[in-house]
Amino acid sequence: MKIVDWNTLPERGVSHNQHIKKKTLVSKGEIPHLMMFGTAVFKPGDKVDFHLHETMFEVFFIQSGKVIFEVNGEKHILTKGKCITIEPGELHAQSNPFDVDVCWSYFGISID
Repeated sequence: MKIVDWNTLPERGVSHNQHIKKKTLVSKGEIPHLMMFGTAVFKPGDKVDFHLHETMFEVFFIQSGKVIFEVNGEKHILTKGKCITIEPGELHAQSNPFDVDVCWSYFGISID
């Protein structure tokens, strides 16, 4: 068993944009196939450029705010309560052109 207090976790920059801060609740290697589980705050103007993961599913659950996900050329505006799953090999990017922070929980699952 492991208990983690989100309130005491350090903030770190996400790998695609160090300005965007995350807290990791479960790290890679702690649970088989789970790459990580954490939260992030996406401030107005923040963005993550197009990228893909060949061997990982990513799941994002929007807790507050509004964000644009572009997946394989299609734009999707997600708001509080929406959940999106990005499959391995799907080209995707995120942006917050709005005037409020976006908070989400997210995790990655390896298919290897």
